[in-house]
Amino acid sequence: MAYKLTKGDQSHYDIAITFTAEDKAREKDHVLKHFQADMSLQGFRKGHVPMDLVEKNLQPGYLEMAIIEHIANHGIQEVLKENESIKFIGEPYGFSQQEKDGVTTLTLKLDVFPEVEVTNEKWKEKKIKKLNVKVEAPEIEQSLVNLKKNFADYQDAETIALDTVSKIALEWLDKKGEVLDKGTTYLGEPEFSESDFWEKTFLGKKKNDSFELKYDAKKLPAVMHEKTDLGSASIKCTISDIKKQILPEFTPENIKKFFGNQSDFSDEAGLKSFIEKTLKEQKEQTELVKAVEDYVSTIRKESFSVVIPMTMIDQEFKSRMDSLMKRFGGQEKTSEYLQQMPEDKRKKFVEDIQSAAKESLEKYFILNKAAELLGLQLDWENSTGELAVEKKLYAFFNDKG
Repeated sequence: MAYKLTKGDQSHYDIAITFTAEDKAREKDHVLKHFQADMSLQGFRKGHVPMDLVEKNLQPGYLEMAIIEHIANHGIQEVLKENESIKFIGEPYGFSQQEKDGVTTLTLKLDVFPEVEVTNEKWKEKKIKKLNVKVEAPEIEQSLVNLKKNFADYQDAETIALDTVSKIALEWLDKKGEVLDKGTTYLGEPEFSESDFWEKTFLGKKKNDSFELKYDAKKLPAVMHEKTDLGSASIKCTISDIKKQILPEFTPENIKKFFGNQSDFSDEAGLKSFIEKTLKEQKEQTELVKAVEDYVSTIRKESFSVVIPMTMIDQEFKSRMDSLMKRFGGQEKTSEYLQQMPEDKRKKFVEDIQSAAKESLEKYFILNKAAELLGLQLDWENSTGELAVEKKLYAFFNDKG
């Protein structure tokens, strides 16, 4: 048996293991002993079946495969032992087998830990610019209104207006007016903002009003589409309920009621200051992440190159799919969501996740390489605080002197 190690791209090595029929014959007894240890036959204790009976009770193809697998494992172990300086990762893959003139050649791939290549020094000219985050008064006011909506009261109203929330009963009808299906939708500020269809169709309608619309999926909002292909001719809309949203005032009494005694503010002015501070922190985090991503993307394009092995991409892809399944409530619901997509969109959806996994890993390794060259020590696992790594890199460029 012999092996040959050949460098592939930055992410893997190709390994070729060659062996003869004599090599297989030498390994045969060893492999049969492994099967003997687990085999049970009537009249023999487990592990004591005679070797000729062990071989007789094995399919020839299965025994052949086990011998080749054993030889491959020996070859891989020799590769790892004689090349300890190479950081191999994962499991072998990409197996293929050829036979010529009595010699079998087994080829496979084995991934290595990615190494970042620095192609030039242009990256040294790149910096992370100082952030200049501001919170404008309209942003504070809008956040205040949104906060009030969380504590809003709702009173009965007779007419649909832009500040009401309405419950609409839906009935899908055939050409004869027979009901094919029923449903319910709600109409409020989000819908009015989404499309002028809602305002043109429902504004001014009164409670218990009922009317029909011609069914046309191209013109109707998605919530009014048939659940299945029923062949509806029209859709009947009935205004079941209308509520007017009453926003509270943030008086000291209401602030105490809504937020408790331990809040950082006691009046609306204090609440606005708290909102401003919170918005600024959120903006700073968003801008910091973007600034670091832009920096890494720029130096990657200018001066850095890295190839991520499939082993790592597959692991990251699996992690992202696991997170997706948790958000959807399990594998079954995730599958249902994917199956609803057309095949081409489903394929692109999965490919986009794979691309995002690959790009994320590339940025991670390039960021670590850049930090190393800058003399920074990034400890991702033990970094304390949100965005600790990003803040450390930002501080390197902006907190000097």
